[in-house]
Amino acid sequence: KNMFEHQKSHHTYIGCYDLFVKKKKINESKEFFFFKSQIEKYGIFKNCKNENDLTIYFKKLINLHQNIKNLGYKSSNKNIEFMIDKNLNLVKINAGNHRFAIARILKLKKIPIDIKLIHSKNLIENSNISFKKINLFIKSIERKYN
Repeated sequence: KNMFEHQKSHHTYIGCYDLFVKKKKINESKEFFFFKSQIEKYGIFKNCKNENDLTIYFKKLINLHQNIKNLGYKSSNKNIEFMIDKNLNLVKINAGNHRFAIARILKLKKIPIDIKLIHSKNLIENSNISFKKINLFIKSIERKYN
């Protein structure tokens, strides 16, 4: 799914936009209501069981935003995980959606990522691949996204 389309509909990106661009209060953000509905449905969501837990969760998110804004992305101590698909595209996977949304909202030019998977097609086509070649391969992907 294209990132620009994804961020228009996904609760994480909408929630971060509500908090950090529109400056809404925690309990007015769409993500707060989404989390609350998940708690009502399942009893727990993101280790939150009630509105007080949600407030604490979102205050931590606000602190993360402030840290990244003031100190840069490296202050988060966690890289965002990606994979390289068969067409040599970076694809966001696993955790880190809030950090990625914050980086996009802050219009950071560069963020550190961890490449967790590389589609086998890319490795098969380069069957004599060595660690040095893998690093060159990853550098070529990096240039594509600079």
